[in-house]
Amino acid sequence: MILLILPSSAWTEEGEYNWEDKVKNTICEDYKNFYSIGNLEKLAIGLGAAGVLANTSADREIQDRYQESVRNKDTDNLSTVTKMFGEGVITIPVYLGAALFGEFAGDVELSSTTGEWGKRCLRTLLVGYPPVFFLQRALGASRPDEGGSGWSPFSDANGVSGHSFNGAVPFITAAKMTDNPYYKYGLYFASTLGGISRINDNAHYFSQAALGWWMAYLAAASMNKTETKSPKVVVAPAAIRNGVGVMVMFRF
Repeated sequence: MILLILPSSAWTEEGEYNWEDKVKNTICEDYKNFYSIGNLEKLAIGLGAAGVLANTSADREIQDRYQESVRNKDTDNLSTVTKMFGEGVITIPVYLGAALFGEFAGDVELSSTTGEWGKRCLRTLLVGYPPVFFLQRALGASRPDEGGSGWSPFSDANGVSGHSFNGAVPFITAAKMTDNPYYKYGLYFASTLGGISRINDNAHYFSQAALGWWMAYLAAASMNKTETKSPKVVVAPAAIRNGVGVMVMFRF
């Protein structure tokens, strides 16, 4: 799977895999972006906001109001569908299939875009899963039908909604691949549906669903930063008098 998700630049012209380029320029870069000071500050802000909701009566009030005033047969039916976006056993094979389709379907725009989307989703999961799994237990919060949302370290394993995280990844990843504002914001809205389904089904509190979405956003943004980051030093061939030389460009 790791070999599959790498960009084509990780392969040499002879078709041999360049493992060093892969490590330095792809996976490690994604992790460096996620654990950068700026990104950790954003994660801390999200944790702080979730902590206020989880450790006060706000979470329970939101949950009770939703169950009493919003939930109905239609929202249950919608939740049955949107919950599937958060099922890793369903979505991970889809991402793998999309990545394979992009590799073997040829140089067709649709296959190229689909393949790139699949690869980026898998990379986002690789970046986001470790902190999600850690915080699920470290925060120690319970589900609505099990108890309160207050944080009690390592007492339970529901501090972050895994379904919300998984359900947000494909849509946030796609949103970052388009410049069309209508598509972009529509995809961002769709990315919240997995988390809403967990609130609807009384399986997670609002703070837990929101934190799952936020971590998916940060993981996708970290992956996307790797794709859009311009190198500071570029070495390229250049034509000179009586031959070919090397040009070195420094970006500031």
